[in-house]
Amino acid sequence: MKLRDKIRELDFWKILDNVIYQSHILLEIADARMPELTRNKRIEDEIEKSKKVFILVLNKSDLITRKMRDDFLMNSNLERVVFVSCKNKSDISHLKRMIWDISKKMPHWKEVRIGVVGYPNTGKSSVINALTGRYTARTSSVAGLTRGIQWIKGNGNLLYLDSPGTIPLKDKDEIEKGLMSAIDPSKIKRPDLVAAKIIELFLKNRKDVLEKFYGVKIETDDPLEIILDIGRRKNFLGKGGKIDESRTSVAIINDWQKGKLLLNSEIM
Repeated sequence: MKLRDKIRELDFWKILDNVIYQSHILLEIADARMPELTRNKRIEDEIEKSKKVFILVLNKSDLITRKMRDDFLMNSNLERVVFVSCKNKSDISHLKRMIWDISKKMPHWKEVRIGVVGYPNTGKSSVINALTGRYTARTSSVAGLTRGIQWIKGNGNLLYLDSPGTIPLKDKDEIEKGLMSAIDPSKIKRPDLVAAKIIELFLKNRKDVLEKFYGVKIETDDPLEIILDIGRRKNFLGKGGKIDESRTSVAIINDWQKGKLLLNSEIM
């Protein structure tokens, strides 16, 4: 890792320590399509050590199936998990009620502070906007934190942390970054591997959606063969009529990252 990147990572964890220290409630925003991939165990461990209230917020829930939601809840041992979609006001209202109910149990605090953390592209800013009403009432900067980090006024005595910092991605490989939309598809060295992971996700949950979206009939469990079928369908041909696997893979990743390729059949 370059020295500059090491400094940035140290700065982030220093900021995080302050966020946890000064917050009464911590929200971790993760992608509902890939909960385990977009959660950060180190952060969750630090929050647990602090004895602060922790809520896992799984954003983009409108992009998954009911079964995926139920399976996660059935296998989770977390006390507080909320699925939200910033497009669905009822989901946000549920999260607001949960936060409000918790805050009412903290009458000794004049202000109840909610710190929000999450990887890039999980929708951290969108969730904050939905909870606070789009940054309408800024308060003073948080003591001890880097410039630009401020608390945002919410309902009643609630304050939300607005931080430009996000969890470092150094521990994520290229495939994970591609799935998380943290890297441009055209810059991925092995787009076929990322596309294969996306296809595996659909084979596990909604093969029919994948077939309908690309107009192919899937008769194999081999993601690479499916990529070739999709390339053939799209007429992505290279020299000698050979299917352009790389171009096809980049197209699949683009469809995933831009929200065109969806797990929820109801929005197809």
